[in-house]
Amino acid sequence: MSGLLVRRVSLLVALCGVLYVGSLAGTVRSDDTDTTIPAPTDTAPILPSEISEPQSAEGTNPALQAVGGLGIGHIQTTLGLIGVTADAFAKDVYDAKQVEGLMTSTINTIDDVKKLLHKLQDSKLSSDDEEFINRMLGAYIALQREAKALSTFAKSKKSTDAEVFARARKLAIEKIDKLTDAGDATTANGRNAED
Repeated sequence: MSGLLVRRVSLLVALCGVLYVGSLAGTVRSDDTDTTIPAPTDTAPILPSEISEPQSAEGTNPALQAVGGLGIGHIQTTLGLIGVTADAFAKDVYDAKQVEGLMTSTINTIDDVKKLLHKLQDSKLSSDDEEFINRMLGAYIALQREAKALSTFAKSKKSTDAEVFARARKLAIEKIDKLTDAGDATTANGRNAED
């Protein structure tokens, strides 16, 4: 059962990676048709540092919007995965070894995503984009701490480790709330929600 869940999470992460790379490589869409034309194959993928802003009429960068949207989705899904795993452990559906396997996979996946975000930070970002990536990284770090705390508790079953997990979960939720609350003032296309 846990192997299937690990494969599904891995597939989700791979899909996010493909979508991320696809958003960077780009496609050209004509404004007057629905036909998508692939980008020329004789050129290297367009990196965020090579994209001049603004990219749309709203003055936003679609590649960075895609990264932000996918990142928030992945962060929320990871929070859910950790919570469901904790619940399954509490109800004796998963044993400590299954929990450790899932949390190790989660921690490693987050490490990979953090490396990609650090590479993105090395590109030319606006101060707002840089600040948003920093908040995303903070949420990912909090999720890693939560996953590690759950794994430790699953092995020890000590009440002190349960308390550490509860505090780590609370902090992760706070970080994610700060990340998503800052985005509530704008819609997906960068305009104010009041517009």
